[in-house]
Amino acid sequence: MIRTARTERAINAAVDEGFFPFVKAVEPSPDVHFMVGVDQDPVTGKVELLEDLREYGRNVVMEFRNYYPYNFPRPFAAYLIPDDLVPGETVWLEDLIEDIVAVRGNQGYNPRLACAPAIWNGEDFEILFDSDKDADFWIG
Repeated sequence: MIRTARTERAINAAVDEGFFPFVKAVEPSPDVHFMVGVDQDPVTGKVELLEDLREYGRNVVMEFRNYYPYNFPRPFAAYLIPDDLVPGETVWLEDLIEDIVAVRGNQGYNPRLACAPAIWNGEDFEILFDSDKDADFWIG
């Protein structure tokens, strides 16, 4: 299993433990998103998050739109590479840095894949998940 560190402190602590940090940029993908709208009660002013296009409110104050629901502490992260990892070895990435769509849905629900198997090629990980072929499609 390959762990991920998402802060300088965590990366440097892993270096002290003997790991090599393979640093990558955290780049949000426009393909990863949720779709939401906001309905507001005209009397009380209270708002309600609309997450299902079929539940379109009567007092929509924000039309349905895509938004990126994830927040990471830094614009980079590192896979922590043990010194005995060899090219061609299959590993489990427990916290993906890359944004890959895990599920596609007709309601605008396209969450990111949290973890996945991968092969270390000596320079990078080849993630063994293709969202075009492997992601489930939810209808509802």
